[in-house]
Amino acid sequence: MHLLYLIIARIVIFYIVMKGYSEQELEMYGVELRKPISGFIPAIVLCAVIGLALGGGVCTWVNTMFGRINHEVHLETGAPLNRTVFFSDEVDQAKVLTDLTKIDTNTPATYQVTISLFGKKVTSVLDIEDTTPPTGVAIPQTVMAGRAPDVNDTVKDLYDLSGTVYVDYSGTPNIAHAGDTFVPVVLTDAYGNTGIVSVPFTVLEDTTAPVISGAEDITMVAGDPIVLLKNITVTDDYTANPTVDIESEGLDTNTPGTYQVTYVSTDEYGNTARVPITVTVETRPDDYVYPETVYERGRQVFAEIIDDPSRYTDIEIAMRIFKWANTNIKYVSKNGDTHWTGAAMQGFDQHRGDCCIFYACCKVLLDIAGIENMKVDGEHIWNLVKLDGQWWHCDACPLRSHKTYWFMRNDNQLDSRFPFDGSILPPRATENVQGRLDFTNLTIN
Repeated sequence: MHLLYLIIARIVIFYIVMKGYSEQELEMYGVELRKPISGFIPAIVLCAVIGLALGGGVCTWVNTMFGRINHEVHLETGAPLNRTVFFSDEVDQAKVLTDLTKIDTNTPATYQVTISLFGKKVTSVLDIEDTTPPTGVAIPQTVMAGRAPDVNDTVKDLYDLSGTVYVDYSGTPNIAHAGDTFVPVVLTDAYGNTGIVSVPFTVLEDTTAPVISGAEDITMVAGDPIVLLKNITVTDDYTANPTVDIESEGLDTNTPGTYQVTYVSTDEYGNTARVPITVTVETRPDDYVYPETVYERGRQVFAEIIDDPSRYTDIEIAMRIFKWANTNIKYVSKNGDTHWTGAAMQGFDQHRGDCCIFYACCKVLLDIAGIENMKVDGEHIWNLVKLDGQWWHCDACPLRSHKTYWFMRNDNQLDSRFPFDGSILPPRATENVQGRLDFTNLTIN
């Protein structure tokens, strides 16, 4: 088409040139006219008109073809790539010279793509970009007021072509009060695209106070140190590791009397628990010994009796304790009251004493073993011991009715000369196990 346009143009120029010469001048230059040039004028004019029309049409068509080439192409990451994206309408005569199969559309980048049309090369800029926000699925939450969970626990099934999704709350979650609400969670990919997931929250309020356990009335001797938090534990349904305070105004551990002490614990939601106890400070007896000193001495004796506690049952340990006291302490009658601490030290150090001495030494050793026990007090004193889930009478002190020790006896198997008030004691065992006790090997069958 370009060649046709040139030929027509040459004809037009030739006509114009010839119009400026006479026939004689043309013959002078060797141009022989068999027909007067005026005879060609209509044909020449027609050819010129046709040539101009065709030439203009060709130029318009060529420009239209080049105009269909997209010089800037934006392709979403991961989308398929083929030649059609470089043309607003297909141009069959155009060739894409760049090998499109070597372009990775999964990663944002910019490429120069060369296109050839009618022998001319043009460039198209291919911009592969990620404009798609990441996606995720909300995980419904049930939380306490003001306690937002880790934001990463609020969504699942995160996806983005970049492979990276950052999760964050959109500001501070509005969960200060009980009720149902939606909390916006922002998902951001590696290229800054963001999406919002609305996570349903059920917000609860804590109205339950902490629970204080282990609070018991304390009886102590004047002048002794007092450990008010011993055995005290505090738990709460929502507050982890709640603390406990002590209100002890007026407590004087050096002056005998009765005092009130209150344990107080407040959780993070303002719920408060208060547990009062009574601290009784007794007058210091003449033979009193600080309990920890007694237990330290008792642990030395216990190690002599029980070489390895893990080898024995509670019954076997208790049996060895009562045998030791019966064998190693000589009964000596003594008038007057004796505090259990002084009695135990006398039994451990002097190996002599009355029934109070036997009781006190066994009490200390049972306490060290972790075996629950208590005092049976009357005209005679002995131990009530909890073994195998039941309370049994155990007496290490030799009497006229028994020179050795009594162990795991029920109420009916005691000496009737020594009555006691059973109403102030826990229910006792009624079974007779004496026939099952092996006092030689110190076990029960």
